[in-house]
Amino acid sequence: MFVLRKMVQGRAYTVHLDARSETEAEAELALFLRDPEGYRTRQEARQLKQEAAVYVTAETVGRFLESMRSAGTTARYVGNVGFYLATWAEALAGRDLRTVSLQELLRELARHPTGRKNRITALKSFASWLREQGALSLAEDPTVSLKVPVTRPEKAMREKGYSIETTERLYRAISGWEYTNFKQEASRRTTEVQCVRDVLCIHAKTGMHGTEIERLARGEGKVTMLEEPGEVAATVTFIHKSGNVHRQSIDRQTLAAVQRLQARGCSATTTPPHQRQLHLPIQSDGSRR
Repeated sequence: MFVLRKMVQGRAYTVHLDARSETEAEAELALFLRDPEGYRTRQEARQLKQEAAVYVTAETVGRFLESMRSAGTTARYVGNVGFYLATWAEALAGRDLRTVSLQELLRELARHPTGRKNRITALKSFASWLREQGALSLAEDPTVSLKVPVTRPEKAMREKGYSIETTERLYRAISGWEYTNFKQEASRRTTEVQCVRDVLCIHAKTGMHGTEIERLARGEGKVTMLEEPGEVAATVTFIHKSGNVHRQSIDRQTLAAVQRLQARGCSATTTPPHQRQLHLPIQSDGSRR
């Protein structure tokens, strides 16, 4: 057995070295002299490493899930995270998380055909919480380079809009009706649908949103006529829903629609909820159909 006895800056050190030869003892002496205060024997270093080990266990996962509940996370989401962490605990049983490599995590993920994003999110959240608790350093975290897959929502991939043919058929199909009350001419009413067609035309040809068309109808926009003949009859300047000013070229049909809406006013595009009514034709017997 080799024993190190040394006086450093007035402090006496006596250390029983884990060395089996004089060469190993000299190597330990060199380590000691480099940092006497922080020096640990091999056995002490192994013990400290074991005490600092981080495992994905029911206890640590339970404390993490409890912290999520305390933060106001929904019970359903907490349950989902707990489910995926349970699968990680099984896969990494007995492994110090600090010694797990990124490649090992990727191999484990490859074993599961579904839930990749949720599995990664759960483990990264758990590791982030461990770092906040001081149990894991950034350099020791194997999930740092683990990328969460970016998935596009179904509505982003769904085909949007309608063909010009469909829009034209809808435009032609928009028609009003007229009716009389018990065939009394004085009660004859005719619905006005040109404003509806105008809104559809502007929607289809400019892509303007409903609120933008409303503002344009209220006169909160500028129509600049072009004197030169051509496909572009005018430009409209309006406030986009983002708050930015937009300027767009329009043809003669769209120009006519804009002018009619502006002449009619905001009521052409929207009616306050308390004023909305359902008008149905009245038959000769007085019943509505």
